Order: sequence, then C-alpha cells, then structure tokens
Amino acid sequence: MNIKEITIENFRCYCGTHTVKFNDGLALFVGDNGDGKTTFFEALEWLFDTSKQNMDYRLVSEKKISELPEFESDILRVSMTFEHDGEKIVEKSFSFKKNPNNEIRTENFQYKGWYNNGTERVRIYGGKLLDCCFEAAIRKYCLFKGEENLNVFNNPDALNYLIETFSNIRQFDPYYTGDEDNPGFTDFAENQSNKAYTKAMKSDKQNSQQEKELSLKLDILRKKLSNIRQRLKTNRDNANNYSSKLNEIENSKEASTLLKDINERLKSLNEKKSKVEEHINENYTIKLLDDMWILCGFSQFFKEYQEKVNVFSKEKRQLEDEDKKQKGKQEAYREIGKSIKDGFIPLSIYIPDENTMKEMIEEEVCKVCGREAKQGTDAYNFMVDKLNELFKSQQPKDKKEEIPLFPNNYAKELEQKSISLGYTQEEFNNQITKIKEVIEFNEARKADVKRIQESIDIEEENKKKLLSQNDTFTEEQLQNAYENIKNWFDYRNEAEKQIIILEKEEKEITNELADVQKDYDNLAKTSVASTYSKVHTVFSKIQNAFKYAKEKNTRDFLSLLEEKSNQYLGKLNIEGFYGIIRIIKTPDGLARIVLQDRNDVFVASPNQALKTTMYMSVLFAVSELTTIKRENDYPLIFDAPTSSFASQKESDFFNVIASIKKQCIIFSKSFLTDNGTLDSTKTDSLHCAIYRMEKKKPFDKLDLSTVQTIITPIK
Repeated sequence: MNIKEITIENFRCYCGTHTVKFNDGLALFVGDNGDGKTTFFEALEWLFDTSKQNMDYRLVSEKKISELPEFESDILRVSMTFEHDGEKIVEKSFSFKKNPNNEIRTENFQYKGWYNNGTERVRIYGGKLLDCCFEAAIRKYCLFKGEENLNVFNNPDALNYLIETFSNIRQFDPYYTGDEDNPGFTDFAENQSNKAYTKAMKSDKQNSQQEKELSLKLDILRKKLSNIRQRLKTNRDNANNYSSKLNEIENSKEASTLLKDINERLKSLNEKKSKVEEHINENYTIKLLDDMWILCGFSQFFKEYQEKVNVFSKEKRQLEDEDKKQKGKQEAYREIGKSIKDGFIPLSIYIPDENTMKEMIEEEVCKVCGREAKQGTDAYNFMVDKLNELFKSQQPKDKKEEIPLFPNNYAKELEQKSISLGYTQEEFNNQITKIKEVIEFNEARKADVKRIQESIDIEEENKKKLLSQNDTFTEEQLQNAYENIKNWFDYRNEAEKQIIILEKEEKEITNELADVQKDYDNLAKTSVASTYSKVHTVFSKIQNAFKYAKEKNTRDFLSLLEEKSNQYLGKLNIEGFYGIIRIIKTPDGLARIVLQDRNDVFVASPNQALKTTMYMSVLFAVSELTTIKRENDYPLIFDAPTSSFASQKESDFFNVIASIKKQCIIFSKSFLTDNGTLDSTKTDSLHCAIYRMEKKKPFDKLDLSTVQTIITPIK
C-alpha cells in the first residue's frame, strides 16, 4: 500500500478543503505547536478506524461553523487515494447542520470506497476495502504519536502476531502445540503411547511391587516439578512486569498528571449528572392512578358516575331494610309458634324466682295455686323442669353468626370516592397544566443529562487514548505510578531471589525425575511392557524433535528481526555509540527490546534519542519483513518522533530516512527558527518532500473560530 493523496475537509482546524499529494519516500510536515500537525495525524486515525462510527460535532471546524448560516449544512470529510494492486480510494464523512443558538447536529455518516475493476469503477464499503488492503493488525505498526509510543512490543499481542505472520510456526500446529487442551499429533501420540506403556507395566505381576514404588515416586516428583515450574513462571512474570514498569515509569509522569486531571473532571461531571438525574421522575404510569392523572379530562363522565353510584347505593339500602324485616318476622313467628304449641301463654322463666322454686320443690307444694305436688307427680316434675329451664337460660349462649346481605364494603368505597371526587373535580380539571409542567421539567433535565453525558464521553475518549498510549500500565497503576516505585523495587528483588532458588530446585527435581524414569524404563526391559516402552520412547523423541524445530523457528525469526533492526540502527545513527539491538522473549510469551554492546553488556539507560532510533529500527524491520512476506508495503506515519534529537542529529536522521526506500510521513516542529519561521538553511539540505503547516493570519488568539491551518508545499 502506498498513499498517493490525502484530502481533509472541515476537520477541526482544517476549514475548507485541503489536498496533499505524496511520493514514495519521506514526506516531512513542519509546523509549530498548534499549527495542525497532530490534527492531521488524528484525521488519519479517524479515517483508519473501521470499528465504529464517529460523528462527534467537536471534530467539525469551528471556523466553518462560525461562517455557516443558520439551517445550512456542510460536510466533514477525510479521504485517501492509495496504490494497492491498482488505485483505490477510501473516504469517511458525515454532514453537519447549524441550528439556532449555534447548536450543531450531525447526520448521514458514510464510509465509502472505490476500486477499479478493469475499466469499471466499483463502489464498496470503505471499511471493508481498507481492512482488505491494510488490515487492522498491520495498522498497529503504522501510526505512532510521540517518542514514548514507538516501542511495538508494548502491545502484549505483538510478538505472537509477528511470529505467526512472518515465520513458519503455523506449519507445526497440526503436529506439535504443547497445549494440553488443543494437542497436535505428536502430543496426542506421546500421551497415548505413555498411557499404553504405563498400563502394560501395571499388568506385569512379576515386577508389580517395584512398578508401584517407582510409579509413585514418578507421580510425586512430577507434581513437585509442576508446582515449582508454576511458581517459577509466576516469579518470572512478576520480575519482568515490575522491571518493565520501572523502566517505563519516567515516560508515565506526564500521563499520570493528565490522567489525574481527567479523572477529577469525570468525577465532577458524574456527580453533576447524578444530581440532575435525581430530579427526574418519569413514573407516569404510577401517577396515572396514584395522582389521579387518568381523571384529567374525564369531567363529563363524573356526573354519570355519581348517578350510577347513587342508584346502586339506594338499591342496596332498600335490600338491607327488606332483609332486616324478613329476619324480624321469622323470629316473631318462632315465638308465637311456641305459644300455640303449649296451648297457653306461659309465665316468664323468672316467675317464680329461683329461691321460690327451690322452696316449692323442697316442700312438694305449688305456692302459686296452693296445691300439693308430691315427688313423682306431673306437678312436681313441671316445677323441676321450670327450675332447670331457668338455670339453662342463665348459661352463656352461643351467638349465631349472622351473614349480612352485603358482606363487602364495595358500595361504601364507591360512595366515598364519589364524594371525594366531587370536592376535587376542579383540581382534576386543572391537572393538564400540572402534567405539562412535570413533563417539560423532566425533558429539560434529560437534555441537561445528555449534554453532561456528551462531556463525559469526551473525557472517557481522552482517557482511552491516554491509556492506549501507555498500555504498559493499567489505569490504577498509572494513577499511583510514583507512589508505587518502592514497592515495585521490593517486589522485583523478591521475585528475582525466588527465581534463583526455584531454578536450583527445578534442576534438582528434573535430575531426580530422570533417574527414577531411567529405573522405571530399565524395569520395563525385563517385562511384557518392553515393546510399549520402545514405542513410547520413539514418540517422545519425535515430539521433542518437533518441539525443538518449532522453538528454533521462533528463534530464527527473532534473529532475522534483530538482523534487520540492527541494519537500520546503523543507518539511523551516523555518529556516536548505538550498540546492538537484542529482542528477548520473556517466559510469559512477551518480548522486550534492549541494547547491548559487543561484549553482551546491557545498556541500562540509553538516552531518549538512541531509544527512539532503536524502536524505529524495529518498526522499519517489521515493515521490510511485511514487504517480503506479503509482497505489499505500507507507510509509516509518525507525529513528533524526534523531539529529543539534537539539531545536527535530526538533520542526519531525516536524510537517512529519505534515503530508505520506504514511504514515511513525519510531523515535526523541527527546522523552525526561534521566531517560528522555517529555517531554509536546514531544509535545503534535506532530500525529501517538505510541507509547511501554519495558522493563517490574522487570527484571534482568544477565538478558536478564527484559527485555520494552511499547508504549503516547500519542496
């Protein structure tokens, strides 16, 4: 892929349309702080992002917004014409419209692409075309902002990607993986032959006792060795982790400060958002019933409701009165019926009284009529029955539960509701105004929340960019970087001490395991498992051969990458010490780039300029390997990669870059005099395309809408 032309239209400080043409070599963009270098770089980042839409109105040129009449619209656009098996174009854009109060609304996002199919131009989705010609994994090795982000191996997936892409390691996957969950053929064969071997040994009764003892020893030693290796891996990971943090901590100083500021703003915005959200109450469904909103506008039905309730209430009362009368009649009939049955109207059960009755029974005489009432006679029995009836009447009576005609209170509730609604009808009729005010209040607060959320989204995006540029650290580590220095030193030193101890133990256990395994294999020679032992030995050797070949393939690739990197390191450093690049694969599968001298002595703290050329050398080497492997090149784009370079070294550096057959785009504020003008004495010696980026004059230093970047070709 080779960039031929880039057009930027209304992207932040690039008001209007700006088109830049590129050649195959170095294109140097020179501009002072605030002249649009980083904005141009970020426009390319925006174009190259195929993962999501982004119609943030803050991307739009403030100058264009200020010039745009109300209700008029325009377009923000970034397009790139490039060569990749023929000429192709990708273009990302969206339109924006200016509403009253300078509010900007964005819409109509498009990501278009075109390629030539013979004489016909074919349109395609731009993201798909870009991913096809310039895949996302490769784009990670294309765009670099600042010197601190040049280390390609800060990305934990970088080494695996490079090895899988540029070496032949994938060819080994069907045969050897070393992964128990996804074994290759030799892994499977070795495992199965070992199971058969062990099974045959256990079935040999002649040596069963010795087999059990040796098998037990092997199991114990293997578990010990596995445990030691796991602890060793953990300590190696810790040592590498804390060493990397300590090596990179100086680069994180500025990022730590920026992150702290962002988090403070985010905290303030989130608190403000929470307070606003507390005032939003959209429980309209509940208010329909609890606050009687549902009755708003239903006054015409209220009179009919009252009439129906009155009719129902009156009918209920009539039925209750009729029920009471009916029950009274039934009780009266019972009393009268008893009198008719006995043939006379009896005296009350209290006449005579209790004492008189007892006296008459005792004396066997009725003192009411004056006749005798001897025991056993009917008269005597009548008096006894009369007394018993009195006693019975004095006992507590079971109250018969009467079920009312209307056991529930529904009618009464309807009556009460009718009465209460009658008092509040005017209030309900005025609910429309109240409802409107509540809804308008909620909508206004929701608009406030939306605006606050937009600000939160901006800060979150800034935070993501900051963290992505410092992916050596987690967010928490970045916040506490300098507070953790002492702990990191202690943790690293402790891990390194444990590594020495564990490596010694690993060697001892490995040797002991080999001795026991040898005894076990010797035992097999005199048993029925002899053939199984030989088969397992063969498969084990085959597995080790594939393992060695796979590891050698990885080592060969890293050696080739080192060789190519050192070639570029020598070219980028004309004078002075620069050393030898070594790419070290760590036990956790990652890699780090270091410098050594010819005596294998590590360069502990290379200056920033040397570190920059070291990292850029690796990037050029990766790019060259891509060209060889895929027969397609891709550009390298750097924003301010040489801020630590001395003046002469910088000029030499750019001339070397220009001489390399590689498309590079570099944004820099170098080659400017102290008063901000272009230093032609320096640029004349450069053999590359040079563009001057500067703010169009005049402009208001306090008004962003007056700022506009212009790009002028110098050579």
